Amino acid sequence: MTLGLGSVIASVVEIAPWFIAIGRYKVLLFAGSGAVLALNYWLVVARPKRCEPGQLCHMDTPFMRFNRRLYWASVAIYVIAIVVTYGGLMVVKWLEM
Repeated sequence: MTLGLGSVIASVVEIAPWFIAIGRYKVLLFAGSGAVLALNYWLVVARPKRCEPGQLCHMDTPFMRFNRRLYWASVAIYVIAIVVTYGGLMVVKWLEM
């Protein structure tokens, strides 16, 4: 498995060398992504409670149910990315001790 993961990382770096430069700004990227998710929470969860029944933004429309599912899937991916990124750094630092 390690050899496979190493080859995947090498391929990504070869195809997109700018990918490494983005890693330097991961705090800003995670903060920006969190801000966008917070805005989407307001758009998908908080605001529809004030919409009248029959409007497209009402909570019970199929459109909003799909948006809520998509939003929570995005939040799960975001949390997994943070845990893997910063949890991996903690494990590496712990192993270096």
